[in-house]
Amino acid sequence: MKHSFETKESALACMPGARRTDIFMPAQSSTLVYLIHGVTGTPLEMKYLARKLSQKGWDVYLPTLPGHCLKLRDMVRSNEEDWLQHVRTQLDFCRKHYQHLVVGGLSSGALFGLEASTTIPMDGIVVLSPTFFYDGWNAPWTLRLLPFGIKRLPAFLQYLFFHLDGHPYGIKEPALQRRIREAYHPLYRLRAFLRRFRSETPQLPQRSNSTEAVGYPIYSLKTLADLDRLYERVKECLSQVTAPTVILQSLEDDYTSPRNAELVYDTIRSSEKKLVLLSDCYHVITIDKKRDVVAAEVSKFIESCVGLPEDSELHALRG
Repeated sequence: MKHSFETKESALACMPGARRTDIFMPAQSSTLVYLIHGVTGTPLEMKYLARKLSQKGWDVYLPTLPGHCLKLRDMVRSNEEDWLQHVRTQLDFCRKHYQHLVVGGLSSGALFGLEASTTIPMDGIVVLSPTFFYDGWNAPWTLRLLPFGIKRLPAFLQYLFFHLDGHPYGIKEPALQRRIREAYHPLYRLRAFLRRFRSETPQLPQRSNSTEAVGYPIYSLKTLADLDRLYERVKECLSQVTAPTVILQSLEDDYTSPRNAELVYDTIRSSEKKLVLLSDCYHVITIDKKRDVVAAEVSKFIESCVGLPEDSELHALRG
């Protein structure tokens, strides 16, 4: 079976629920690798990995979760059901148009892939920094109050409480830390607003520091409650996961300790599974200091699941 997308335009035209912030990298392959960003994140956090896999010769698609890459109000209006349904719908469509389908995700994005695999056949699952417990070395103490807030505060009040994402932002690489700190700084947000206010013509956001590039700097209590329901739901279905799976997480993860990766490894029923623990990086391993190691491990895993891409020698020369 041949792939159905030859260009980015054709992919976005055909894919249900596609957004202009989706990224498609065609390689004329019958295998599609579908990589999901985390909640409050952006497809760009998966772009480096996607480029490496595309250079190997596989088609790669990076979706945009509902409510993301927009305004904060759009984020809080979306929920775990919206995100799950969006991923399922797109993966079901891709399953019908590609001979091989591999799903992967970062943080909560990994959980969407695991859940979808219980109803949609997958050739492989890539789990990156899975999140079930906020037990990393830099997890804020305020998250300990999360169960109380979810149970005691009515839903309409949960929109009023926020947790601000702080240094090091899930990243150990100093240059990336500085860029995100600047993008999240209130003065930057104010200057961007004033530029748009003074301009007579509409302006697109500066891509390097917009929500399309760095995601949202805060989590509302409502979004944290959505994620809590997602975590419980996926934990319940982990034993139904049977596709070949690779799990990668940092030993120094600042948000979620390796206990999260071990939970996935110990609970899934896949006969082929591998756990890789990394050093010298934090939570967002797809862009941090070990991103090349991540890309190499993921590439090796996909090759073991679906074989070498078509025209692999040609793609190797291009890469």
